[in-house]
Amino acid sequence: MSALLNFFRSEHAQRAFAEARAEGQAEGQAAKGAKNVLRVLSLRGLEATPETRERIEACKDLDLLDAWLDRAVTASRVEDLFVDG
Repeated sequence: MSALLNFFRSEHAQRAFAEARAEGQAEGQAAKGAKNVLRVLSLRGLEATPETRERIEACKDLDLLDAWLDRAVTASRVEDLFVDG
């Protein structure tokens, strides 16, 4: 049992935990960004197709999600989000 505890206290394990935590936080931010893009589109009366919704929800690039959010504010069609990206 103490060998197992020593492993979890090791530098290697702590680094792995930190990386997993950071990865989880980034995924959470991306999910929130996608949700915000879809929310703005919905509030504006623009309905995303299942394919478009999947593309937005699958995106993990926070900068791209921010660009899509900016475009969602003025887009006339959902497809306008993807003009340059």
